[in-house]
Order: sequence, then structure tokens, then C-alpha cells
Amino acid sequence: MRKWLWAIGIGITAGYGQSACPAWTQAQAEQEVSRLNQQVAGWKNDYWLRGSSEVADDVYDRLFARLVEWRRCFAIKTPIIDDLPPPRGEMRHPVAHTGVRKLAEKADVARWMRGKTDLWVQPKVDGVAVTLVYRRGRLVQAISRGDGRAGEDWTAKVRQIPGVPKVTKGALANSVLQGELFLRRAGHIQKRMGE
Repeated sequence: MRKWLWAIGIGITAGYGQSACPAWTQAQAEQEVSRLNQQVAGWKNDYWLRGSSEVADDVYDRLFARLVEWRRCFAIKTPIIDDLPPPRGEMRHPVAHTGVRKLAEKADVARWMRGKTDLWVQPKVDGVAVTLVYRRGRLVQAISRGDGRAGEDWTAKVRQIPGVPKVTKGALANSVLQGELFLRRAGHIQKRMGE
């Protein structure tokens, strides 16, 4: 199934690098928008409800942006079927878990970097977002991203992960850390693609 989904994603992205509107009839545009809408909704559903990511984040983001652009091009008013909310949990984040703003163009990244001298660059890791809360040196909460304001209580499960420190010292003794939990896997699709 993954190969089939990738084929759809590659087919949709092939030949589309410009922001000009496609030369379609209104009927064809509505059909293409509906098809892409269903695909994006399926990927989001897989991500939020099944915990699986069938496509890389950049592919999803690019195709979602294309969906928005096509809807603008053809004045399509039907709602985007991308309104599936993330699962709401009962734990509030001590600090909103918002992620980072994405820049699509190299020139935008260069502009953002200008004048900064202490940048830390690391490879993108596609995992599950989590907030870790340490008090008096002990891990007291692990919260899924959820909607960014509240998420699920993952504390018991995260305490079983050997790579997550259960005890911290110094400046980290009372801290809130946000990042991604991931599992290294040999032969994973991102490794095969050089990501």
C-alpha cells in the first residue's frame, strides 16, 4: 500500500514546480481537487488515528499547499477534508507545543540565517512529538503534542523507553523539553532516500 501511496504522491508532484494555475476546465479542477483532498485527508487520518506516517512531512506539506492553491485558482468553496482534530488529551502543556515555522525556499532560509552566529543544524528526524517535564531532577510528565495546548498523558510509557533520561541534574533539573521520540530502524524509507 505504501508504494501505491508514494506513486500517487509522486504522480501528483511530477511537473508541478510553479505556482501558476493548471490549465483545467472547472469540472476537471473539481475532480483533481477532490482527489487530492481525499489523499491528504487519508494521510492525516493515518497519522493521527493509526500513528503511521505514509509520506514524508515535506511531501505532505507541499501537497497540502498545492490543494489550497488549486482551490484558490478555481474558486472552489467546498471545505478541505483536513479538519480531523488531533486527539485531545487531559494534560495541558506547560509551554505550548507549536513546532517550528517551515521555510520553503533556500532564499528564505538564507535570509533567516543572516546575522546569526550560533546556529545548530541537525538532520530532520521524523518521530512523534513529546513534551518532557522534569521537576527536582525527576521526569514527572510526558505529554503527546495533541493540539499544541493539551495532549495525552504518555508518562508511564515514556518511562519505559531506555533512551529517555528519568533523572536530570543542574540546569535541566527543573525543565520542560520538547522534541521528537523516534526509533532507529535499518532500511527505513527515509534512510533509503538519503533523508
